[in-house]
Amino acid sequence: MSYDQTVEFRDQRFYRGGAPWYAIATDYHYFRDRREHWQDRLTKFRELGCEIVTFYTPWRHHLQYVGGRPIFDFTGETKTNRDLAGFLEVLKGSGLYGIIKPGPFVHSELNVGGLPDAVCPDFSKEIPPARRHHGGPAIWTYDATQLPAPFDEGYDALVREYLSAVGNLARPYATGGKGPIIGVQLNDETIFCNSNDPPWNYGYEPSGMRYYHGLLQQRYGTIERYNELHGTSYPTFAFVAGPKLRIQGTPQEDPSYREFGPASYVGWRKRAYEPSPGPKSQQDLLSYIDWAEYQWRQRTDIYVRYKEYFGLDVVHLSNYAGITPVIEQNVPDLKEDAQEAVPRDFTHAYSEWWFAMNRVDQDAAAGAYEYGLISWLGVAAYDEVVFDRFYNTARRRRGINMEENWGFAALYDVRSKEPIIPCFQTLLCMAAGSTGYDIYVGANTEYWDDTLDRTTKLQCNTFPSHAPIDEHGNPGPLYDIAKRLNAWTGANGQALLECEMHTDVAYLLYAPYAAVSCWVPDERYWGLAGRQIPRCGYQGCEPFSHSLQQAGYAVAFFELEAVTAEQMQECRALAIHSAFFMDAEAQQRLADFVSAGGRLFISGDLPEVDLTWQPCTILKEAVEAASARSDSTVVYQQENMFADGNFADVVAAAGLQPEVTYSENMRAYVHRSEASTFVFFFNFDVAGTYEKFVAFDGQRLELTLGSKTCGVVRIADGQMTSWIVKGANEVEGVTDTIRLTLGDQTIEETGDFSNNG
Repeated sequence: MSYDQTVEFRDQRFYRGGAPWYAIATDYHYFRDRREHWQDRLTKFRELGCEIVTFYTPWRHHLQYVGGRPIFDFTGETKTNRDLAGFLEVLKGSGLYGIIKPGPFVHSELNVGGLPDAVCPDFSKEIPPARRHHGGPAIWTYDATQLPAPFDEGYDALVREYLSAVGNLARPYATGGKGPIIGVQLNDETIFCNSNDPPWNYGYEPSGMRYYHGLLQQRYGTIERYNELHGTSYPTFAFVAGPKLRIQGTPQEDPSYREFGPASYVGWRKRAYEPSPGPKSQQDLLSYIDWAEYQWRQRTDIYVRYKEYFGLDVVHLSNYAGITPVIEQNVPDLKEDAQEAVPRDFTHAYSEWWFAMNRVDQDAAAGAYEYGLISWLGVAAYDEVVFDRFYNTARRRRGINMEENWGFAALYDVRSKEPIIPCFQTLLCMAAGSTGYDIYVGANTEYWDDTLDRTTKLQCNTFPSHAPIDEHGNPGPLYDIAKRLNAWTGANGQALLECEMHTDVAYLLYAPYAAVSCWVPDERYWGLAGRQIPRCGYQGCEPFSHSLQQAGYAVAFFELEAVTAEQMQECRALAIHSAFFMDAEAQQRLADFVSAGGRLFISGDLPEVDLTWQPCTILKEAVEAASARSDSTVVYQQENMFADGNFADVVAAAGLQPEVTYSENMRAYVHRSEASTFVFFFNFDVAGTYEKFVAFDGQRLELTLGSKTCGVVRIADGQMTSWIVKGANEVEGVTDTIRLTLGDQTIEETGDFSNNG
């Protein structure tokens, strides 16, 4: 068929024919299904209301050996469902668009995350493993295999060979070749599904350290300058070590070390961690800042080089895991050696790791990729903390929700098999500004063997357990609500994307603060007397977001290093918890905002030095000058104004009132354009019916809501013109009668209902 050549990606969303196009997608594991099912399933995805199919092309699946010779089987020579060329032809004829996901690491619950044995250090000894701070290898949880060092030349050459081969095959099917492929997602949750890993979990292998040392030389020029700023005496950059956690005893005292050497880490994993003495001087802080920048640049460099290897001229998307601790997964037959517990003291610092190492605004500005997110965070309808993390992840930067859990109930939370759960979460990501969603996955599959995935079938005969379409091609329990939601979004998505999301208060994320805070979970790890611990996520933007959302304020997040003056001015206010150090450029950016009359909430120590420890008080002087004015737009206190969770009270006391208000025990979000207003609502109550309201722009939407009721209403000229409401809660086994009233218009129905307008 002929595909629309006007499809493009800009402003963090797709456009088609010059108009915003809301991405309604589903993921399909063709490599887990029978070839004869491909056409039927793609047809059923269209009937479901999907317009885009995302699909992995696992390296492990397509690298095969014929007569002892390695080949890339893209034609089904060794197994029919390896016919990637055939799948692309079926996709091309289906009328669906495609986003290809070649990896090289794809996760997808596959052995070695989809990497072939040829690049796994367990099976190919010439490939060195990625290493953690104690010298032990980085391990893939699902089958306890070692992960390769990403900068190793041998591994990188094999990655280039694979990505080039898939890219060459896919190129005629990309939009430039008048085909269905409109986007690419490389890697998975950064390099090895480690977007939420702590900073001591990877990067210590020799090839990575050589890359680190090269970055240090670029940054500091000479080892003498490095030593001057760090208070060290290294003879060359090659001797600089990365920061590490301290373990009771030494590695050499561990029996596994004596028997197997540094490749063994099992004994170390069981050791207790001592509180590290942490930074004792300001010079000590730089090593943590350097390490976080290395890990960020490592992720970006890998993405950019793989983008070059793949060679498709379409938008490249990421799929970042949420700003949250990794959730517990019900991985069957989990090996003790497969995971390394985070020391208990550090578990609350996950968000710090995320902000230190995942600098998505800066990467987007450099053209590395466009932000995409995933939502494996828990069950948002039943956990308000998880709800906030869903919202924060989608609000972090607008982009497509590349994986919304529609069917992974056995592996994650059993409640995910009930329609209320994925519907609630998909609507939440839409409310937070996502510009598309991906039903992950659209259909159950059951055609694979242990060489591809030897873990999943220990738990469930299909992948996943409860997709909208079952393994026989029949509708499952999730099908009806998925189809209803897709139909509503298809009719209203363009108008939704034409709306703007206003911001009451935006939190400014400063990566050097997060970089230090990663390693300083509490005062026992902090040795700088008289100085506050830098905070960014923990005791920073997380309680900031929770407090403001509860009170109805609209929040956003920007990286201070990348935010533009225009973005700052579009917000009603900015907020940051400061520390005694900040680079001069960032200080100047904030000082200019304050001097122009911008409203700023700031706490902590005001900066006195830059990152070379030279005196720099640009921001301090601006804050002090503004605070002295009778009409000051700056609120400053040295004590952390976010940590206690009451920041909304500070904002209200400063005279800034929310533009949206709503009843207790619910959340509401409003999107506006000249033509339409969209009101999303989410009720946290479980049993009974409740009278609620949402007030906005001089209007008041009256709601009678039931157990976990969620929905969205489109309003034009004072009338409700379209809506979708989830009034049945299958987890609780209740179906409620829901009433929506705006002015003299009332809509009342029982259970799930919608009107596409």
